[in-house]
Amino acid sequence: MKVKKVTRRAFLSSTAVAGATVTMGCPRPNLTNGVKVFKRSARGIHVSNAAKKNNFNKLYKTFLAAKRGRAHKGDHSYVVQLIISRQLFDTLFPNGNLVADLRHDL
Repeated sequence: MKVKKVTRRAFLSSTAVAGATVTMGCPRPNLTNGVKVFKRSARGIHVSNAAKKNNFNKLYKTFLAAKRGRAHKGDHSYVVQLIISRQLFDTLFPNGNLVADLRHDL
């Protein structure tokens, strides 16, 4: 019986196909019931300690509120979006509040 030699290219392509099949078949969390909120992020850039604390502790209801929620004029953090549950959203943003401070509002 002749043994077929497996090349590196064939091995890598078959492994990639198998990995993609497994990954695509995994169940994903249901995000249809979630609500979009915004947060400032300084990931990958240098910012002050005040900006770091501000970014870490605050969530914003709208993109515009997040854009205006800088710690100071030199804060160049960018805005990212997150998905949270409807229940947490209602807890953090009652009565039309635009900003939730996680140090106090939870």
